[in-house]
Amino acid sequence: LEMAITADKIYLEPSLNLASLSKHISVPSQYISQTLSQHLHTSFFDFINEARIEDAKHQLLLNNKSVIDIALDVGFNARSSFYKAFKQITGLTPSEFKKQSSATAE
Repeated sequence: LEMAITADKIYLEPSLNLASLSKHISVPSQYISQTLSQHLHTSFFDFINEARIEDAKHQLLLNNKSVIDIALDVGFNARSSFYKAFKQITGLTPSEFKKQSSATAE
């Protein structure tokens, strides 16, 4: 799972689902789901969204792309789902995150 996320960056695929991840890493989907639930205490979608948001956080700080472009770049299909996941994971909106990070850097 870690290699699929960090090395292969499979989370960038907007249509990623449990079955396609299972096929990618050659592990039964039930085992992936069980591992995420029991060992990482998360769901498949939360696991993928966390990887996407981590990537988005870096992009927000490193370039001047629009929020929607970054959302699409990291695998989200819609601005609303990106904002919802970003706020759920960071406690901030993307613009609040960028503003707070800029203030911390100064």
